[in-house]
Amino acid sequence: MVIADYIIDRVCEDTGVTKNLLMSKRRKQFIVDAKQIVVFALSELGFTQQYIGNALNYADHTTVHHLKKKKCRQSLKNRLRASLVVKSYLDMALFENACLRVDMEAKISEEG
Repeated sequence: MVIADYIIDRVCEDTGVTKNLLMSKRRKQFIVDAKQIVVFALSELGFTQQYIGNALNYADHTTVHHLKKKKCRQSLKNRLRASLVVKSYLDMALFENACLRVDMEAKISEEG
């Protein structure tokens, strides 16, 4: 699974916003909050604004820049929620990596 897809799916699950709404041009506050969480999470993982814009179906990176810099009463909460989403991704990725390592070690020991 692509990292951005995992993050978007997780934010949709956590916020109750459907993927269609998240990708839409609607600007209701609960949708904007979900979009901002995605932007914060992917930024925390080091993705460029252009990449994040493409992942959210924006024409360019300017909306991502706006969401990243937007200060509202929910911004701090959204940043915290993004950190939790990133943590869940990293936990899942570490677990999958450990499983792959065990499988690989088992195959090597069978061959040797």
